[in-house]
Amino acid sequence: TMLGRTLVRQTRFDEAVVYLQRAVAVQEGVYGPVHPAVASAVNELGSVALQRNRLDEADAAFSRMAEIYRKVFPSKHFLIGIAVSNLGSVYTARADHARAEGLYREAIALFSETQSPTHVNVGIARLKLGRALLRQGRHGAAEAELLAGLDIMTKQTSPSVAWVKNGREDLVALYDATAQPDKAAPYRVALAK
Repeated sequence: TMLGRTLVRQTRFDEAVVYLQRAVAVQEGVYGPVHPAVASAVNELGSVALQRNRLDEADAAFSRMAEIYRKVFPSKHFLIGIAVSNLGSVYTARADHARAEGLYREAIALFSETQSPTHVNVGIARLKLGRALLRQGRHGAAEAELLAGLDIMTKQTSPSVAWVKNGREDLVALYDATAQPDKAAPYRVALAK
C-alpha cells in the first residue's frame, strides 16, 4: 500500500494500481474483506481512479471503503467521514453538485463530532462544500463555507497547500460572478504569491 501511494504521488498510476491491487489481495487474505487495512488500500485505488477520471471505479472504491468503515466502526468515526468526503468528490467530478453537497455535509458532521469543528478535515470538507454550493449558484452559502474552510486551513497549513489555493480560486470566481472586485482582490494577490 505504501509503495502504491508513493507511485500515485509520482503520477505513475499504472504501476500504482498493480501494487495497490496486490495489497488489497494480500490484506483480504490475511484480515478478510472487512478490515481497515483493506479500506485504506481501496481508498488509494479510488484516488487513482478519480485522478484518471474513471468515476465509476472511484465511486465503487469509495463506496466499499465507506461500507468497510461503517462495519468496523459501528459508531461514528472520522474514517467514515473521509470515505464520504471522497465519495462527494466523485459526485463533484460528475457535476452532481446537489449529491456532493449532501455527502460533504455528512462528512463535516462526522469530522466535527469525532475530531473537532476546527480540524483540518473539517476545513477541507467545508472548502469542498463551498465549491459544490458555488457550482449550484448558491453564492451566499458558498461564500460562508469557503471563508470558514479557509479560516481553518490557513491557521494550520502552509499557504501553498492545494486546498488553500483552491479555496482562494473559488472565492475569486464567486466574487467575480457577483461583481465584487474589492472582495476578490486580496485573494488574487494571495494566489499570485
